[in-house]
Amino acid sequence: FILRKVIKMNKGIKITESDGNRIIKGTGYYEPKRVCDLRELVKGSIKNYKDRTAFKFKNKSGEIIEKSYIDLDKEIDYLGTSLISLGLKGKKIAILSENRYEWGLSYFSIVNGTGIVVPLDKYLPHIEVENLIKRGKVEGIFYSASFQNSMKEIASLNNTIKYFICLDEMEKDPDNRFISLFNLLEKGEKLLKEGDKNFVKAEINKDEMSMILFTSGTTSVSKGVMLSHSNVANNVTALTTIIKVYPTDVHLSLLPLHHTFENTIGLMFMIHCGVCIAYSDGIKHIGKNLKEYNVSIIVAVPNIFEAMYKKIQDGIKNSGKENLVNFLIKFSDILKGLGIDIKKTLFKGIIREISPNLRLLVTGAAPINAEIVRGFNKLGLKMLQGYGLTETSPVISATNDFIDKAGTIGYPINEVEVKIDDPDEDGIGELLTKGKNVMLGYYENQDATDEAIDDDGWFRTGDLANIDEDGFVKITGRAKSMIVLANGKKAFPEEYEFLLGDYEEIKESYVWGFKTSEGNIQICAKIVLNKDIILKDGQITEEKIANKVKEIIKNINKIIPRYKIIRYFLLTYDELIKTTTLKVKRPLEDKAIKELLSISGYDMRKASGKFIDSLLTYST
Repeated sequence: FILRKVIKMNKGIKITESDGNRIIKGTGYYEPKRVCDLRELVKGSIKNYKDRTAFKFKNKSGEIIEKSYIDLDKEIDYLGTSLISLGLKGKKIAILSENRYEWGLSYFSIVNGTGIVVPLDKYLPHIEVENLIKRGKVEGIFYSASFQNSMKEIASLNNTIKYFICLDEMEKDPDNRFISLFNLLEKGEKLLKEGDKNFVKAEINKDEMSMILFTSGTTSVSKGVMLSHSNVANNVTALTTIIKVYPTDVHLSLLPLHHTFENTIGLMFMIHCGVCIAYSDGIKHIGKNLKEYNVSIIVAVPNIFEAMYKKIQDGIKNSGKENLVNFLIKFSDILKGLGIDIKKTLFKGIIREISPNLRLLVTGAAPINAEIVRGFNKLGLKMLQGYGLTETSPVISATNDFIDKAGTIGYPINEVEVKIDDPDEDGIGELLTKGKNVMLGYYENQDATDEAIDDDGWFRTGDLANIDEDGFVKITGRAKSMIVLANGKKAFPEEYEFLLGDYEEIKESYVWGFKTSEGNIQICAKIVLNKDIILKDGQITEEKIANKVKEIIKNINKIIPRYKIIRYFLLTYDELIKTTTLKVKRPLEDKAIKELLSISGYDMRKASGKFIDSLLTYST
């Protein structure tokens, strides 16, 4: 029985068939720059890049400090040696901090010979941090000074944590469990000189659990994703086959390092390729940081790029050169069709306003409007889109240096397979993936692991997708958020939210299916208004605002099938509930809307067009 046959081979993918399912496997383009584990990743970087600048960041006085690859290597060995001397060998050690050089230093000193790292979200409420520490059985924790009070409170209630290690200078604490990272570095240097090789000679089992990353959500529902050195190293290796970055590049680290998107791509991949990592002073300071660090690469979420693109477009309009720019875009498109690409030269002045050497934008963690991708590319800025999950270390698929079909997530990366489970008449079904990047499982949750990964190693992403004839993957929505209409047809909130996002009056939106008393499912939207645009001509009545939004929805309804039009909407100026990577927390939004409608005594048909505040006032 021949269960599988090759039906097509493209550059970058291999398409096969098994049991009636098409399987797309990434083959990459460039020769892979292989790495087996994270110690090899660091040591290889030292060998290749030596005293080149690995990190740039500011001290408390605002001075830019630089750390070389040699500095990183030495300090990892110092800190790791100290951690083992404290009795933390094989223990679980957490990190709770903003992005900074010491975050990565702590991470490598744990995973490269000491124990298991448990990165924590710095935005979590104190009670959730405490619960995750308990769930993760953490015995040591690195933290920044801003969490000092929180750590003291946890110390007063928790006797299982042996050491609280502050990433900043601190005075000696009467509680001997509180120590400074800088004291540990001094101690480790001394121990190494005395011949302590417990850390530098420690064996690395690349297939064992080395990291526990908790998914977003409350501690009662968040899952601990178990990853190994091999999981992350394979993902980093695969990325080197589809995208080129260079030791002359500077990457601005924006996204939280506890999240695997920034962790793997913004830290591991960049170090592996010799890129300098500059740490941002915060979202408000991105514009300044881009120029002062001379940034060439940005890895970020769609919200950041959408704001950046809007700023560029506003600048072009205000300069009075909009017609000229549009003409040059069309002209350069014609030349590119002839094999001549002069976009970077034509639009150099526009890009210089952001950062003189900016050349590459990488977006992920949430979908992005295809028009934004096309817009940046037309200006000569390459924008790539990646897709993945914490459970897949994280990248599954991405556009790359060779293929870039806007609106898709490209091809699966090297050695990663994808297929569609139980596709409908439109080819849409749940996206399944398989590869060495797939997690070991969920920490202390075998039932959830068995539900997520089948006996053949296929992981259920929970995302709905289709794959076109050329092998491009397109995400259509989350399986859990999919709306099944009364006629059996499917609708996806994301498609409506994209359309609504095209209007400047709308900042963001949340779409769901409302079940009427007759049992019908109607499409509803919570509209977050852009207050500056709505009120630019002065205060207007809520009724006039509602009528303006009705016109927008009427325009959208003209281009979609009648059976799936948007029927009702609510208005607000308050932003949607999001994770730290700016993804909307759909379950919490859904719960909030249901509670609102319940307490107000309204159903959506009566509430439609009203401001949420008005409904709450009515309830009161």
